[in-house]
Amino acid sequence: MFVCVNANAAIDKTVVVPGFALDRIHRPESVVQLPGGKGINVARGLRTLGESACVTGWAGGHAGQFIAAGLAAEGLAAELSWCEFESRTCLSILDPQRGTLTELYENGQAVPAAKLEELSTLFARLVQGAAFVTLSGSLPPGVPPNFYATLAQIAAAAGAPVALDCGGEALRLGLEQGHPTLIKPNQTELEALMGRTLHSPAEFRQAALETAAQYHTLVVLSLGAQGAVAARAGEAWLACPPRIEAVSAVGSGDCLLAGLVQGLARGMQLPEALRRGVAAGTANALTLGAGRFTSADFEHILTNVVCTSLTW
Repeated sequence: MFVCVNANAAIDKTVVVPGFALDRIHRPESVVQLPGGKGINVARGLRTLGESACVTGWAGGHAGQFIAAGLAAEGLAAELSWCEFESRTCLSILDPQRGTLTELYENGQAVPAAKLEELSTLFARLVQGAAFVTLSGSLPPGVPPNFYATLAQIAAAAGAPVALDCGGEALRLGLEQGHPTLIKPNQTELEALMGRTLHSPAEFRQAALETAAQYHTLVVLSLGAQGAVAARAGEAWLACPPRIEAVSAVGSGDCLLAGLVQGLARGMQLPEALRRGVAAGTANALTLGAGRFTSADFEHILTNVVCTSLTW
């Protein structure tokens, strides 16, 4: 069982609007509305890859009921901490004509202090015997930035490896206090952590190696359509996907994480686990709706992902 923390749950609505422009009325070509949040996307990816996963986090109101019902309808296990507030909605506007994606993400409402302890206690029960734990996405208002670090410590005490996918202070404190097994930042998040801008593949490799050495962790830097770089203890790899006609990349980083942790949990070597992650993330971009891809697309893409050693 994998445990996927989805701290800032949402209704994810994706609308397809060809020729989207400001100051106009639009009639979307299509609309997809799903339970959302990065942890849920990871759980969806794991399910498609044949694994069982349990989603946990805070939810509330009519939106929370929609999220819980949607998870049940998808066959995803969930144990949620219920709050009186209304869970947020996140809107993605996809314009296939221009190839643009405009995203409007609500921050969410403040989590009461008592609910922090409630989720921590629930999490401590769930992680017993977990194959891997994923801590993904933004933290809602009212949640201290070291909360992921606290959960990582709880997971470590239970012997469960931890993957941390977030940015800002939550990432820095998670590394310093939580000591996760791996982190999966994107380029912007890693640049903020290091305090410098990265421009080239050589700089991506160097930054990942430096971060891995400083925090004694595995760093997997997601680079969108370019694939991903993985680095630890002087070892670095680049996995490149085949070119595809992408429909929507929303959730691709989460599916990358799903394939990666599945591979590591199964005892695969890093290059093969990285290939699985990049294949899952790429397959997700073929389908509208975050975290949704087919096994057939995954298997086809996996055979065409090239993984190259960057160690020299």
